[in-house]
Amino acid sequence: MTCYLNFDDIALGLSIHAYKRRMQRGIKSQQIAHLFRFGRKQYQNNAIYYSIGNKEIKKFFHLCPALKEMNGFHLVTTLDGKVLTLFRNRDFRLLKHI
Repeated sequence: MTCYLNFDDIALGLSIHAYKRRMQRGIKSQQIAHLFRFGRKQYQNNAIYYSIGNKEIKKFFHLCPALKEMNGFHLVTTLDGKVLTLFRNRDFRLLKHI
């Protein structure tokens, strides 16, 4: 499969795997930017997890109403900022065991 990353995807630091997952899951570039800006940041297994849950939605809803649609979005980056993958999972307890 040939992947053509656009400028937004390159600017966000998406790997080819993350780009494929973004396209498969219908995640928009703007939503990735929101994950970086408003997401809960957790360091785990030599990676950084950015997550949007109910707490972030309540805290930042007045700044970004679009977060309401992003409940359960997760973004995983390397320590230097390259996006490895994106996924949705509303059960945050599972992240503690990764």
